[in-house]
Amino acid sequence: MNDELIKALFTESIQTQISAVESLTDEMATTVELLVANLLNGQRVFCCGDRTTGIVAQHFANLMTEGMKLERPPFPVLALALGKQKQLAALGQAGDILLVIADNQENEELASVMETAISRDMLIIALTGEGNDSVSGLLGANDIELRAPSLNPARILETQLFIVHGLCEQIENTIFPQEH
Repeated sequence: MNDELIKALFTESIQTQISAVESLTDEMATTVELLVANLLNGQRVFCCGDRTTGIVAQHFANLMTEGMKLERPPFPVLALALGKQKQLAALGQAGDILLVIADNQENEELASVMETAISRDMLIIALTGEGNDSVSGLLGANDIELRAPSLNPARILETQLFIVHGLCEQIENTIFPQEH
């Protein structure tokens, strides 16, 4: 790979992050407030993804139970695995949150999990990429979408990982301000 191609990769990633700052700042703040209120109310957060985004969902659950920067009590966050829809049907309750992490590809399993969350009167937070209308189309008026401003699956994943880290840090900062 020549130097120009490598520089182009970095430039595309940086441009995506700059676009994300402009488009996602308010939604991220709202998401933090919603997650903090949910966790302090004793509600749970279930998270899931598809293909590679499932790794981001698992990482989010791990950070929320183990701690991002602090040693603290674990938060009730569970990454759904195989059989996601049945797990959510068994455990999800009204007031819980489903965090769906999807790239820009259609995914029937994620749509099925979201429909289960809707039937249980759960809130949905969706981390998506440009062009994922199947996930966006299932969101209600009180749900939140954090859409990575890219069609490139690699840039979407990078942005989603950054969002997950930002959410975890801000949740810890809000719930445990004395630790910072």
